[in-house]
Amino acid sequence: MQTSYAQIPDLQHIYLEDSYVLNVKEYESRLVFLLEAVLTEQHPQYLLPAADEYYCYRRATLVFPATKRVIWLEKHFKPYRDTSDHVDYGNIDIFYAQDDVYHLEGDWGRVVIDSNIPYLSFVDETSV
Repeated sequence: MQTSYAQIPDLQHIYLEDSYVLNVKEYESRLVFLLEAVLTEQHPQYLLPAADEYYCYRRATLVFPATKRVIWLEKHFKPYRDTSDHVDYGNIDIFYAQDDVYHLEGDWGRVVIDSNIPYLSFVDETSV
């Protein structure tokens, strides 16, 4: 049975389909997506969007801890530049869990991750 990412506690009020993937880093025992994450109005850290934006964006990491297996089915990482010359690799268009394994897909590629429950951690933007 497939489970939506919205049922993961840290992702309940995050809208990944319009969040931007800024980077992906693989470590020995974790996989980390650096995101410009969209927060929905129900998120406790939600703020009104900037005048020139439609969503409330916050820099965050999506961490898959204690990875047992990371299988890349596709890797693209073709950079996209916006009008402000910011680079991203697209969105996370598909994200679900099936039998405690996470399946993610976007313009950046497709990956299957066997790990503990992923969590979201907000990044201090001055340190990025």
